[in-house]
Parts: sequence; structure tokens; C-alpha cells
Amino acid sequence: MLSLIKRVFALSSALFVLNAPAIANETKGVVVTIKPLHSLVSGVIGDTGKAELLVKGYASPHGFQLKPSQVKSLQEATIVFSIHEKLETFLQRAISNIPGGVTQSTVVESARMKLLPVREGGAWEGHDHGHHEEKHEKHAKDKGHDDHKGHDDHEDGDVHVWLTPKNATKIIKAITRDLSKVFPQNRNAYKANARNYIKKLEKLDSEIKIRLKDIKTKPYIYFHDAFQYFETTYGLNGVGTISVEPDESPSPKRLSEIRKKIAETNASCVFKEPQFSDRVINAVVNQTSAQVGTLDPLGAEIDSGPDMYFTLLSNIANSLHSCLSK
Repeated sequence: MLSLIKRVFALSSALFVLNAPAIANETKGVVVTIKPLHSLVSGVIGDTGKAELLVKGYASPHGFQLKPSQVKSLQEATIVFSIHEKLETFLQRAISNIPGGVTQSTVVESARMKLLPVREGGAWEGHDHGHHEEKHEKHAKDKGHDDHKGHDDHEDGDVHVWLTPKNATKIIKAITRDLSKVFPQNRNAYKANARNYIKKLEKLDSEIKIRLKDIKTKPYIYFHDAFQYFETTYGLNGVGTISVEPDESPSPKRLSEIRKKIAETNASCVFKEPQFSDRVINAVVNQTSAQVGTLDPLGAEIDSGPDMYFTLLSNIANSLHSCLSK
């Protein structure tokens, strides 16, 4: 009888092993540039592993410099996720030294995103990427390439693409495809995580629409033009920016233009960003009736992780409503 019980137990154990769900292998060697993108990547990875974040805290990709330890992480990575070379210019030199076996995923390209044109003229004076171009051209010449070879169709578009749930959904799908190619054994886990994440994005989108519906016509001014996709998606009324480049101080002439724009449009709010000094904002609103608010496109004060993205967009919606509804 005892022998029969042992055989039955052994058979039951074998059937349990055969029917047990496959355990995903560890997702490792994933490096991501900015925190919102890191949140999306982490949402797809789920419990299978962790991704390393490069630009942390109050740092900005504009003017960012890699630490030696981060350069080493890039060189030892399995896959590197970034937005676009025009945003994370700090990556270019490090990328050129990365071993050929490291997969590079630039999500603007891998998600086949249609970019909005950079806003130019008047208070929408475009970003001056001249110094970024000089770096690119020098790198191209050093490598023996034509100056413009390798440039893509997104060269002249606005690459601040991550600040809408619909764009985030496109990015999530691209992340899922790229991770599945590198870690095919985890494909099913990534797909399941992506489906759950996209459902939450749809809910977030509905919540933001409700939150912003009564302030759509209110004019306001940004620190720099990182919010065009958010504004276009929700039909908001941004009327200009303060700074041509977020890491450069605007000229006295530029400050005068912005003050004039505030008066002409009756802009009720000017929004600063925590990554940059308040000095310029204070100079702009001096002698005007505009209030000062905060819009953070990177989530400096939000803990990193899969939930970070939802907090980021909710905070932006709440900051806009709080200032513009006064």
C-alpha cells in the first residue's frame, strides 16, 4: 500500500511540473536614459528583472554628462533604450564606443512615431541645436562618414513624445517587440505586462480629459517647449516659451518679448521646470499679473518604477488645472 501511495505521489508531482507555468528568465542588462521611458520599460519587464536609469533626480538630458560607471553600464548592456539622438545628445559619444552586440532601441524610430514640427516664430522660437549639430558633424567626420549620413526623417521634429498616453501606448508596443527579440523566452510575459499597462493608460487618458475640460481656453507660457504633444492631445492653449534652449539663459530682448506676450495674450500662468533655476521665471513674471506654476516633463521628485509614468501625467494635469483655474 505504501509503495502504491509513493507511485501516485510521484505521478502527481510529475503532472504538476508539466502543467506549471513557464518561469521567465531574468531580464538583465537593460539601460534606459530618462525616467518616463524607464517607467514604460519597467512596466513591460514586470517581475522578470530590472532596468537601470541614467538621468536621475533633477538632472536633465539637456547638457547631461555620463559618469564613468554609467559608461561602463552602457558598454556591458544587453539593450539600451533612448528617445532620440536629438534629445539625449550625451549618448552619442558613449554609443559609438559600445560593443556591436549591444542592441540600441531609439523609440521614436522603433515605434515609427509621427512627429509634430518644432514650433517656431515669435514666442515659439525654436530650439537652437547648432551646438548639437557641431558635435554630430565632428563625430561623423571622425568616423569617416558624410556629415548628414545616418540622419533620419525625424531630424526636424519635436522629440518630446512621451507625454501622452497614446504615444506611451505606441512606445510600450515598441519596447515589447524589442525586448522580445533580445529575450525571446520572456515574450509571453512582456506581452501580458504590456496589455495590462495599456489598459491603465486608457484609464489615465480618460481621467486627464475630465480634469482639464474646464481650462482648455486659458492661455499660459512654458519654460521650454516640452509639452506640445500633451497640449495638442488635450486641446490646451499654450501661447509661448521662455527659453530657446533650456540650458541657456534668454537675452534681455527675449525676456521683453515674453513679457509683451503675457500682456497681449492675458496669460494667467507661467510654468517653471524643477530642473532649471527659478531666476529666469521670476524675471519674466516681474511686473505682470501672471501666476507661477510648475510643470515637470521628467518627474524629478517621483520615484522611478512602472507607476511613475501615471503619477507624472497626473501631476502635469493637476498643476495645469491648479494654476489656470485660479
